[in-house]
Amino acid sequence: MAYVRNHGNQLAIVQGERDPETGKVQQHVLFSICSKPEAMAVLDPSESGWRLDHMLEQRYSQIRFDWGKIRRGIEERVESLPDSYPYKAGEVLGRFRDDLCAFTRQLGMADPQSAYSAAELVSSQRLELEYVRDLITWRLEVCEQEPGEWNGDNEFFWRHRVLSSDYPPEIIELMAETYAKRDLDRLEVFARFFVDCYEDYAEGYNYLGLAAQERGELEQAIECFQQALTEGRKLFRKRMPKKRYWVDHDTRPYMRGLRNLAVAKMLLTRYDDALAVCERMERECGDNEAAVSFRAHIYLNMGRWSDAREMANSVVRIWPEHAYVAAFASLELGERREALCLFLHGALTRPRTGRVLLGLRSSRAEGYMQISDHNTGVDETEYLESYLAKLSRSSRSLLKRILSAPTTKALLAEYEEVAMRRGEERTAGRSEAFDRMVRMQSIEFAREAAEKVWVEVTG
Repeated sequence: MAYVRNHGNQLAIVQGERDPETGKVQQHVLFSICSKPEAMAVLDPSESGWRLDHMLEQRYSQIRFDWGKIRRGIEERVESLPDSYPYKAGEVLGRFRDDLCAFTRQLGMADPQSAYSAAELVSSQRLELEYVRDLITWRLEVCEQEPGEWNGDNEFFWRHRVLSSDYPPEIIELMAETYAKRDLDRLEVFARFFVDCYEDYAEGYNYLGLAAQERGELEQAIECFQQALTEGRKLFRKRMPKKRYWVDHDTRPYMRGLRNLAVAKMLLTRYDDALAVCERMERECGDNEAAVSFRAHIYLNMGRWSDAREMANSVVRIWPEHAYVAAFASLELGERREALCLFLHGALTRPRTGRVLLGLRSSRAEGYMQISDHNTGVDETEYLESYLAKLSRSSRSLLKRILSAPTTKALLAEYEEVAMRRGEERTAGRSEAFDRMVRMQSIEFAREAAEKVWVEVTG
């Protein structure tokens, strides 16, 4: 819980943090109140319309603020504050200038022309420096702004001071794009850099784990995911109901950490451990659908065919690629007609995923949907590596014949054509193509078409 303490000639809203090694409680300053006018603005926000309480609650959503006690603490100590304070010089320009000068001194001294050690130093931080260079260019290009509702601040610079320790939102897009391209070197560099820059950037540990996983270093990946759980849990809002999890972005690094941990355990064929992580996903976060999704893959790898099909069918409307998991399970249960229907359903919703699962070549993926479909196939192949390695030649042959059947080819060609028309109709306000897409993606449509495909495959 946050409370008020004197901090030099200022008042500090602090939180007590226990050092895990020494056990001693240390005060972590959340915000400093620097003058009597600022204290009065905190106590009576009606005068200015600015609510420091709301801003701090949003910034530190995991901390409990008893504003009655905090205000009483400010009232008791307000006379110890100075009558004025140079906010722009001290809290904004001064800190920025100090950090800018410190960076400039370091960069100026690191002259590769005069010292080989400097060349090594700069080279070792090349990607980080390139990021900073681009960030400087971007900030300079858009700095000619007028103050307004969305970018203004008050005389105490509360917005700047409260948000100064947060990480900029564009980092989210940068990291997602870098991972999507599987540029692992840059991904690792940026993840470590941002973790060092921003204490709340727990997502960086997830990205470090994903990079290690892509390299096949699964034990290291697990360590990173565990660190994401440790740091991510600190971001949770106090007494948040589970139904709010995932909706509140502060919960996502932890929830992603659990999902990633389940995958890493599964890839190491530690299926019991992976199932235990699924239980944590449900118990701790209410992440029920994701837990069911992972169980479907785990059960298929374990040879628990009925369980795998049940799990896959229960989430196939959320993640259509699970139709393939259900199809594989049906094959193993000897239900070839059901397997054909489910595999056809998968092919009509995630056509490239099916081809990747069977090791078939496809045309170059273009556009978001095709690239996403291909990447899903790559992920599914990795998740089901143990099962696919044991898939019989006859079963694989049957599934390939389903994709090459004349009816399947005709339906896939129609689906591509309908998908193209959907974009055109959207601007014209029509929905015929969209309605046809929805129909073709339904399991009922697959069951109707499966009868004809069955004759072509087995006849």
